[in-house]
Amino acid sequence: MTRIFKVNPKTVDTWWKAALEKRIIIPPVFRRKSYLNFREYYYFLNVKDPHEIYESLQTKELPITYCTVQTGFCNFQIISREPIDPPGDIIFSGPRSDFHVTVPPKCKYEEGVKKIEELLQNVHRIEERESPLQYHDEPYEPWDEKDEAIFWEIWNNVRISFTSVVKKLGTYNDKTWSWFRNRNFFGQTIIMFFPMGEGSYQLSLYAIETEHDSMLIDLFSQLPTSTLFYRMDGRVIMGVYTPFTLKGRHIIRKILSILQKKELVTEYTNSIVEYYFRPDFIQGILHPQDLHHKE
Repeated sequence: MTRIFKVNPKTVDTWWKAALEKRIIIPPVFRRKSYLNFREYYYFLNVKDPHEIYESLQTKELPITYCTVQTGFCNFQIISREPIDPPGDIIFSGPRSDFHVTVPPKCKYEEGVKKIEELLQNVHRIEERESPLQYHDEPYEPWDEKDEAIFWEIWNNVRISFTSVVKKLGTYNDKTWSWFRNRNFFGQTIIMFFPMGEGSYQLSLYAIETEHDSMLIDLFSQLPTSTLFYRMDGRVIMGVYTPFTLKGRHIIRKILSILQKKELVTEYTNSIVEYYFRPDFIQGILHPQDLHHKE
């Protein structure tokens, strides 16, 4: 970084700490692709008391990796490592596809919106490609208990020391190095970027009925913040971050409304994420000390 930016190491250290503290850069996490043995199950729900469910799920031994309180087409969301019987009424649910996360261009938010509006004028000229939001109808193999343990060790911190993974799990170097070297075949490293800091943006989830995944991705790739896409239950789910301004609050609906009029989107709805919980350790997986003991 010192060489790239042509500044001294102390300056880089100050910049890096500020980027993390202000959550301008969200350090990389790792998520597995949607192979049969890696499926994650998403539930969008309406429950009687979202906050009560939110608190109760934090104390139960369930295979839940993420839950959120929301306002919109649902008021609660659960992500689970296996199918569950969730509380409340299911709005829609199912296994999710592979993810796609945009690489934000270097521009202001208003400039990104202007670029999208220009593209919309000739939207039928946008070259459509195969959707990256794929399901894999076979298991990823080979995959054993050690592979599983390595995944849960790094899933929320890809920058973890290689040596610390080897020592903590009691695995051997070749095994762990092979895992890291081949990780792009079975998973995706996700880095999020927010030029004004994550707290300056509102996260909304849009459930979109469309067959034009790549076009949708190309349009929203013009925004200077990271946008997340995946498929589930026949819909494209888009997690988009918008600034707390009048234009920021309505521009996404405006874009989707135009696409709907052009019959490129059938229907869409959205929900605002209020707050979330992600456990540090997932119930039901192999404990590192158990793995070490077996060896």
